[in-house]
Amino acid sequence: MFTNAPELIAWIESQKRHSPKVSMEKMRKLSAVYGNPHEGIKYIHVGGTNGKGSVVSFVKSILRKAGYNVGSYISPFVVSFNERISYNDQFISDDDLLEIGNYLLSKYPEIEAQGIELPTFFEFVTLIAYVFFSRIKELDFVTLEVGLGGRLDATNIVTPLVSVITNVTFDHMNVLGDTLEEIAFNKLGIVKDGIPLVTIKNDQLLKQFKESCQAHGSELILVDKKDIKNIDVNLDDTAFDYMEFKGLRTKLLGIVQTENASLAAVVAKVLRERYGLPLSNKLIHQGIWETYWPGRLQIVSRDPLIIIDGAHNIDAVTRLTEFLRVIKGQKRLCIVFAVSADKAKDKMIPMLDTVADEIIFTRYNYKRSDIPETIFELSKHPNKRMEKDVDKILAEVKAKKDQITVFCGSLYFVSELLSKFK
Repeated sequence: MFTNAPELIAWIESQKRHSPKVSMEKMRKLSAVYGNPHEGIKYIHVGGTNGKGSVVSFVKSILRKAGYNVGSYISPFVVSFNERISYNDQFISDDDLLEIGNYLLSKYPEIEAQGIELPTFFEFVTLIAYVFFSRIKELDFVTLEVGLGGRLDATNIVTPLVSVITNVTFDHMNVLGDTLEEIAFNKLGIVKDGIPLVTIKNDQLLKQFKESCQAHGSELILVDKKDIKNIDVNLDDTAFDYMEFKGLRTKLLGIVQTENASLAAVVAKVLRERYGLPLSNKLIHQGIWETYWPGRLQIVSRDPLIIIDGAHNIDAVTRLTEFLRVIKGQKRLCIVFAVSADKAKDKMIPMLDTVADEIIFTRYNYKRSDIPETIFELSKHPNKRMEKDVDKILAEVKAKKDQITVFCGSLYFVSELLSKFK
């Protein structure tokens, strides 16, 4: 048992990250030991490669605007471990985290006696979330983000009101597969019998999505990017129209947020039409406008202009470079890049090469970070260099008033940077 939250968190972080799984049986058995705390809760379950956290935040904001009490489960966190689990606008407290963590640990002898493998890191944190939400009498909904994939994810023991798959692109190929079809197979594991699925239309995978939903008797609701019109992207907000939702605006930046917000608007519409929730278009507009989600094209300084972004896979870097081309103008652009060793940096770095005037390769203070020497060699940029001291880079770019600086490559990197900009 632990006597304080930091010690518990350090122990959780040290736990095994993955174990081989062929079904959800282990997670169901683990939850049963604790009285199935995941049951009896109304979930919106959000999977996909990119944009999960943004959609969770948009949907939460819309529901909060309508006066509902909403829990959220996200991963990873940006600044504090407690961000993973929240209720309305408050992260789980250290006291609750400690008490529930010790409660889970008190049942370990029972788990072992039943011959069940002990929880992995993510299974343990997910169980904390289930127990925490189960104790809140006033709870109306939980927006639940898939950790990895979907089919065998610890969150996938729930039956939601609606499922969401934001998109299917390449990431975590070592676990999910090397083709989009294999990755989609894993993502589509969150589809439940008779529960509608909302997703961005992907022509390459449309047949696979239709067949999966038909097999489950689930309605497939598609958001077509072609229907997102009148997009205005700038450094203050993002404006667009989607179908009957005219004049939508969000403080989250970039074209990709028009897709995430459109998904959230459609989810709200499903909740209204299928479950009778009083979510008017006006409330949907207000909820989307008031959404806050850190670390994604976040401006941390305007003079000079400094942006941080958690882009860490091919699709996210594609979207980042798309945004930078829109806002760059005639200004000099410096990109500071640090990335986890297991990411597709050989594909990401050439994309950054095409838009940057200078690239600085560095690292962050976490074991998964790649070393600057490795990623430096993957760049063909004529104006590239290495600098391992992030504080030195920050001091340098803060003095350059005439350039845009973008820090990107990892949410771990974002987390480290945000603590320096507080």
